[in-house]
Amino acid sequence: DNEVITRRRLAQAVADTKANLPKGVQISDTALTEQVLMQLVNQSLIVQAGKRRNIQASEAEIAAVAAQNPSLKNLSAEQRRELADSIIAEKVRQQAVMQNSRVSEAEVDRFIEQAQKQGVTLPEGEPMRQYRAQHILIKADSENAAVGAESTIRKIYSQARSGADFDGLARQYSQDSSAGNGGDLGWFADGMMVAPFEEAVHKLKPGQISAPVRTQFGWHIIKLNDVREAGTPEERQQNAVRQYLSQQKAQQATTNLLRELHSSSYVDVR
Repeated sequence: DNEVITRRRLAQAVADTKANLPKGVQISDTALTEQVLMQLVNQSLIVQAGKRRNIQASEAEIAAVAAQNPSLKNLSAEQRRELADSIIAEKVRQQAVMQNSRVSEAEVDRFIEQAQKQGVTLPEGEPMRQYRAQHILIKADSENAAVGAESTIRKIYSQARSGADFDGLARQYSQDSSAGNGGDLGWFADGMMVAPFEEAVHKLKPGQISAPVRTQFGWHIIKLNDVREAGTPEERQQNAVRQYLSQQKAQQATTNLLRELHSSSYVDVR
């Protein structure tokens, strides 16, 4: 399309990949170069799609990613652009996954019923970790709305971090149906919330409040109140199936995204 991948950039990417290959992995230079080139092409197409949708990487997001890598302490213009592109690409992927990876209870029941009919033994499932949390949601139905929603949620987050009552903030600001209950979501297990929301919950300890989190519904902040291990054998099995189906859908969503981008794009390797 509108971007160029130079031989110099490809050579650097191949060298970086080769340096980070797991010990014992054998692959020819030709095969490695072909794989890395395809990754660069895919990344470029996804980033361009993101920019067409007005998806951006904020300075705060770039700084947060750079802070995780000591070698990126003093960012060059090229490194800043590459970081911004990687953030945009990840947002596009998350968007595709969030829109297509939700698993309904009917799908879980249908999968279990079909497996039983075919005599397939399903996993028993691990003890279910359940979470009790509250959240505040500022909805964002478009990328333009998302900018304002992010600004609003960050102001609310600042109030929550400063000690403001989370219940009161949720009742006052949240645009979710749980607002009237102080944002209380009750008990939920893995696989019941969208992936970015769950990932944020997993990083919290009881009593902690998450930094703003973007999902397909808008921008959230989350307060984790309690964690417990629970679940009947039937619930554990259902949860294992739900996670499996969600992973399958997420992988398919990424595959479909790339297929659509390639079908509508011009790619020429010289």
